[in-house]
Amino acid sequence: MKNRNENGFTGLEAAIVLIAFVVVAAVFSYVVLGAGFFTTQKSQQVVHAGVTQAASNIVVKGNVYGLNSPPAGTDIQYLQFDLGLAAGGLPVDVSKIQMVYSTASVTPTTVTYNGPATGPVITPADPTAGTWHVVGSSNAASPLIQEGQYFTIKMYVPVSNLQPREEFSLEIKPENGAALGIVRTVPAGITPTTILF
Repeated sequence: MKNRNENGFTGLEAAIVLIAFVVVAAVFSYVVLGAGFFTTQKSQQVVHAGVTQAASNIVVKGNVYGLNSPPAGTDIQYLQFDLGLAAGGLPVDVSKIQMVYSTASVTPTTVTYNGPATGPVITPADPTAGTWHVVGSSNAASPLIQEGQYFTIKMYVPVSNLQPREEFSLEIKPENGAALGIVRTVPAGITPTTILF
């Protein structure tokens, strides 16, 4: 029997193994790159959501007032304050804002928006029990709070009127962005229009 030269066959085996390694490495790198792109996309969405939430903050412009209806004048029946955007904030739809009111004796209570969803949002009449609406604005044609504008909010105090020296908390939640917390105390002396501190 003649000895056969198997050098060519060994080279072919080596080439097949090399090709298999290259294919496996290509598939592995594709999977790793795909996972990396997916992770990067998710991180980008989280960053954008965080920026949107931080940029949509609303603020109280000026004082918070307590109003009462004469002749009683011994407690606070309505709260009134101006809402505007924080510096660099994105527009906020005032008709989509949610408010939650609480005191030491009143569990957190949602105060309902009582006004039109579009168009002029000014409602001159007093709000009814457990509701709030807009009574003044620097832009009466739109429900959006834009940069440099304000909306005057009037809220009927839910459950029971505020008494002298009573503290309350009001959480204002826009449709997007961080909530705004207002904590004020009624002074000892109440007038028809009282500045709350």
